[in-house]
Amino acid sequence: MSDQTLIILRICLLALVYLTFFRVLRAVWVELKAEAPRVTPTPVAVAVPVPAPVGASAEVLAPTGSASGGQLLVVAPPAIAGSVFALGPETTIGRAAGCGVVIDDPRVSKLHVRLFRAADTWMVEDLGSTNGTILNGDMLADAHPIIPGNRIQVGDVVMELS
Repeated sequence: MSDQTLIILRICLLALVYLTFFRVLRAVWVELKAEAPRVTPTPVAVAVPVPAPVGASAEVLAPTGSASGGQLLVVAPPAIAGSVFALGPETTIGRAAGCGVVIDDPRVSKLHVRLFRAADTWMVEDLGSTNGTILNGDMLADAHPIIPGNRIQVGDVVMELS
């Protein structure tokens, strides 16, 4: 090979080494710069009693937060603790915009987990997420019944069924 060809190959190799180095630095920077996960709350509707017309019988109004009556309360991290999400008959949790509970966390899959009603029981099912779903400290393997007070962890976000 000629000297010019060797110089060009050396320059290409050096450029490849620097490119790899900068990609590693960028990946480390992104991880260090990661913020606390952002959760997009869905509003919880509350029934407001309307005064009954004079002469009409008084009715007791039931809350209309969701048809199935469940809620998720965010317990951790502290930045979003206290957020409440109304649950429908089937609610998905993940990063995708179409989910009932949207969690902006890189460790959460687009469609991570779903909560649904089976008869009169709440069920939780991992939807094949990369990092898994933790139910009361144990990794969730398949659909599992849950009761109020159970804690579901998705990424860094811990939610409690109420």
